[in-house]
Amino acid sequence: MSQERFSPDSRAVSEEANESDGYALVHLVAQETLTNLIASQVVDHMAVQSSTNGRDRPVPVVVGFLEPVRHAIGSSVRTRVRELRLRAPGVQMAVLPYISRLSREANAPLVARALRRMVGQRRVVFHCRTEIAAEWAIALRSRFPGSGIVADIRGALAEEILYARGFDGPATADPRGLREYHEHLSRLHGALAGTGRVISVSPGMLNWLEGLGVDRRRLLYVPCCVAAVTYAPARRAAARAKLGLQDKLVFAYLGTITRYQHIEDGVLPFFRAAKSACEKAHLLCLTNEPDRMLQLADAAGVPRTAITAMSVPQGQVADYLSASDCGLLLRAPAPINRLWQPTKLGEYLAAGVPMIVSRGVGRVDELVEEFGAGIAIDCFGVSADSLAAEARRVCIALAEQGPAMRERAVALCTDQFLWSSYVAPVREAYLGALSWRDPVQ
Repeated sequence: MSQERFSPDSRAVSEEANESDGYALVHLVAQETLTNLIASQVVDHMAVQSSTNGRDRPVPVVVGFLEPVRHAIGSSVRTRVRELRLRAPGVQMAVLPYISRLSREANAPLVARALRRMVGQRRVVFHCRTEIAAEWAIALRSRFPGSGIVADIRGALAEEILYARGFDGPATADPRGLREYHEHLSRLHGALAGTGRVISVSPGMLNWLEGLGVDRRRLLYVPCCVAAVTYAPARRAAARAKLGLQDKLVFAYLGTITRYQHIEDGVLPFFRAAKSACEKAHLLCLTNEPDRMLQLADAAGVPRTAITAMSVPQGQVADYLSASDCGLLLRAPAPINRLWQPTKLGEYLAAGVPMIVSRGVGRVDELVEEFGAGIAIDCFGVSADSLAAEARRVCIALAEQGPAMRERAVALCTDQFLWSSYVAPVREAYLGALSWRDPVQ
């Protein structure tokens, strides 16, 4: 794989993107206001778009949180939006309540009035996080003449639903799973048909969307990014001292405990092998279920003295990550994982954490090895002896090349995983969406 494929400009959108006489940007988020990653993946991105001067800068930039009335009036949602406003003062934010028993079309007049107060009479680009938000934009479009829609498809929901139910794809699904798969795929097709441009997070996702019939010229690769590099030597030293891990070789796991994360058949077996290879190995798990992680570690034969499992506020994740000597991104070669490029990749790299990545899943392994920012390993479907050999290889490489890999991790983040690197191509996508016309309208 060439490095060029991952460069910000490698997904040029259509040449239809002409000079604009000004437009407002509305990022729609549907029923995800309380999700942690909205801060880094929506608000930080919009803050960069709002604050970066230059050609075709959108004014104003708005984040609209679509929530059913029963949630919108609750203190949790209101408090969360206030916190996000403090994070990005240059971005306007609003809760957009709707009545869940009514259709989107019936709710559209009320939502449109709230948005119109913020954007005035300017043309609007709706940047839609997921196909659900795109459906809302399609319902709102007639009330914003000349508007454009960009669908930001963060994952293959139809495929993920099957995988969560224990199926590797539609060929192995039971009737209920297959019905749900086709229902979600139908919704996605409808949303994509009504949007001018489509953003997604990995080359694998772009290929998948193209396979669904999306014209390659409408597609743009924008990975899950971060606002800034968070690594600093003093920050790392302080975090290691706080955790009491100054003399340890720290392996980090960041994420939830679900089937697709491969905790029981990937992370824990590999770490157990690493612990056998290096007595100083220690596993730091930042997860929303630390007690569950400890139970799984017990079952896997990982000593309690060799693991720290904790839940920390999102704002402190970078500090704790920086204490690590490497981060684990281990996925089995299932069909869904070919589309994989997780949010936490950018978070690890920003914290200066070299990656240990399973080989042959997506293109993350190739990217990491090309930059010298980590090590690709074979850890699924291999013998115990082979796994032990891979663990020894990793421990030796970290001992000998750890500081150099840390520098390369930061360099990779700076090169390809900062929101500021994608301002221009994303704005081109916005202009392309404004010039696109739905053929069925």
